[in-house]
Amino acid sequence: MKLGRKEAEDYIYSSYMKALPHLSYDMSDSKKRHPEYTEEIIKSLFRGNTAVAVTGSKGKGSAAYILMSILSLKMKTGLMTSPHILDFNERFRIDDDLIEDAEFADIVSGLKPLFDQAEPDHSKGLFISPIGIETAVALSFFARHDTVCDIFEHGKGVRYDDVRNVPAEYAIINTIFLEHTRELGSTIEEIASDKASVIRPGMKCVFSGEQSAEALRITENAAKEAGVPLKLYGRDFEALDIRFQKDGMICNVRTDRRLYRDLGISLLGENQCRNLALAMAAAEEIQGGSLASDETDEKFLRDRLMHLEWFGRLSMIRKDPPMLVDCCVNRNSAGYALRALRELGIDRADIILAIPDDKDFAGVAVKAHEAGHHVILSAISNPHYRFTSKQPEELKRLGVPFIYAESVSDALSGATRPTAVLGTAAMLGEIRRWMKNGI
Repeated sequence: MKLGRKEAEDYIYSSYMKALPHLSYDMSDSKKRHPEYTEEIIKSLFRGNTAVAVTGSKGKGSAAYILMSILSLKMKTGLMTSPHILDFNERFRIDDDLIEDAEFADIVSGLKPLFDQAEPDHSKGLFISPIGIETAVALSFFARHDTVCDIFEHGKGVRYDDVRNVPAEYAIINTIFLEHTRELGSTIEEIASDKASVIRPGMKCVFSGEQSAEALRITENAAKEAGVPLKLYGRDFEALDIRFQKDGMICNVRTDRRLYRDLGISLLGENQCRNLALAMAAAEEIQGGSLASDETDEKFLRDRLMHLEWFGRLSMIRKDPPMLVDCCVNRNSAGYALRALRELGIDRADIILAIPDDKDFAGVAVKAHEAGHHVILSAISNPHYRFTSKQPEELKRLGVPFIYAESVSDALSGATRPTAVLGTAAMLGEIRRWMKNGI
């Protein structure tokens, strides 16, 4: 049966939606998710070409996007990420070109009979993960266009994420924070253990972003047990002399092959320079050499980095008065956003928080308040994210003054002061829709 574009997208979520009434909000990934339903299909679609799995708590999407942008200078590169902002097709791209509606619908139509055979018992809370079907869509899309290298961003976790069914040769583990505690565990060690499960015997190399001592220890042990070489930020590669500039950032990047001086990147924030170093180290390993072996290569690389567009990662969406948007859900990443505001000369701003209950809303609020900014609590309309009275009660307990708004749009209504919107990636669609209506 040939599905239309909307029917194809609905099908991806259909199994999950049938099981949803039988799922508990507090269930861990180990009890809720079942990647075994998609394992055989995903492995049958895998062509054996170079694949990279990307995980972490902060910056995994940015690192994956930067890596795709660099690799696509020399090889056709596929990228699967999530979530999307406005268009579901954003999750699947080749050399930064999104999948087209007709091809998306055609691929899902062809895959539907395979997934229909699984028949999980929805009444017991069993379902085929949307991410599993999306992974199959990505593999089919990339195969149709003969990509050379494919990059797959994991969701919140790895151990029970269907993306792990892709036999990746390389892995990237960006910085790990305390997040998704409801699904992944209540400690850094538990979360790092989940993320580090991306490392498996037979991989060619794993690259780690900057890590806490606890996360680093677990990552190193996982790599050692799997017998996989591990390259670490700060030891094997790093960003140096990081500076803010008018249109983004500038830094030097040291890899184990060379020092790249004064690289500009159109993304804002010190963390994006670290993401750049991580992506460049991985790209060198995948390509087998320097990314700029002559003047022409270097010109193309520098030009590409200054034309990156990755919305919602410290994006300046208005200049007067300034308005910044960032996917920030914990106190660590809040530090990057607040530093960016300082560098832009903004000492007092309205900080709108759209951070669900199970993330570090309190840590972000405290840091924003301590930095002298005004805190506005808000929510998003996505029903999969929980916003309850827990948030205002906790801020009152901590002594953080705040204003409450029913939604991000309400919080932005009539915004005439410098503003930063910090929250889960799912809020970005609401920001985009608000922008389309005029800001």
